[in-house]
Amino acid sequence: MTTARPGPARPPRLLRLLAGTALALLAACSGPGEPDDGLPVLPVTVFAAPSQSLWLPTLITELGLDEKQGFRLRVNPKPGQVAYTDFATGADPVCYCANPAAVARFVQQGADITLLWNAFELDYYVITRRDDIRTLQDLHGKRLGADTSSGTWAIAAWLLQGNGVALDRVDLRSSSHHAAGVAELKLGRLDAIVSGMVDLAILRSGEDAQAWRALELDRERLWPGEAGAGVPSIAFGVWRPWLQAPGNLELARKLYRASREAADYLARHPDEAARIVSAKTAMPEAALRALFRERPDMIDIRPMPEYRDAVKHLTQEVLPRAGQLERPLTDTELAGYVHDFAP
Repeated sequence: MTTARPGPARPPRLLRLLAGTALALLAACSGPGEPDDGLPVLPVTVFAAPSQSLWLPTLITELGLDEKQGFRLRVNPKPGQVAYTDFATGADPVCYCANPAAVARFVQQGADITLLWNAFELDYYVITRRDDIRTLQDLHGKRLGADTSSGTWAIAAWLLQGNGVALDRVDLRSSSHHAAGVAELKLGRLDAIVSGMVDLAILRSGEDAQAWRALELDRERLWPGEAGAGVPSIAFGVWRPWLQAPGNLELARKLYRASREAADYLARHPDEAARIVSAKTAMPEAALRALFRERPDMIDIRPMPEYRDAVKHLTQEVLPRAGQLERPLTDTELAGYVHDFAP
């Protein structure tokens, strides 16, 4: 059996110091992006398809919601590991793909990153078509695929263990790309994968749609009431020196407003939203249409202060106990990590 140590590699100390210096210079001498037809430009890094971090930025640019708010959004899709490395080192100071669990490691390692708002709620499943996997405990002795380089694994591992899965009894296969995991599952090289609604919808939109089953990772009995009802999954995060540059906080507020409009459009026009996102990302339109019709509640855009107790519980209790953080975040680190963002 094999196990995988989650999380992207820690950036070298010199590289992190250089990134901090560069960002400090940026904050001191530059404003919100280069001008383009008189409008400020906001470059943001997102995960490449099929990540849902692409949905809202795609709708914003295709519907012209950025221009409506007085800026231009420049979307930079990257593979998950590349996106997180560039964000962790400060090469990309703005990320619309910040998983609060994963990015907490960067903060602990000295990255001056803060989260402004959350966009997606946590939603994880074990997906399989094997007849002998009917409960989560049936994963023991089976080959389980997961993207252990991402923040999704940090919480999914905790949920699996909390639902009775002994990870040392599972043959864990790590994949840094969703499509690779899905392909291996289809080919029978994996018995199950840990993923969210996106991969499940893609599988259920194919020819053998009825063959796929989803076992939900129940969090209700594991998540304390004082931590709030929501568990943040994908957030908008930035390096603090970037945010302190003149005009950038207001630029972030404009993106927040555009994001709320895009989410509202998706809920009111799920079929058209699916067509737009599919055309720009090559994600299956049928899968997107099913998701947008049935699960618009996956999107829950709220300022990060409303998730302060949830992030506190994750970074000071759940993740350290699960070995996902070297130690709990201090109260000072947490105060900087959860920005006091007001739209």
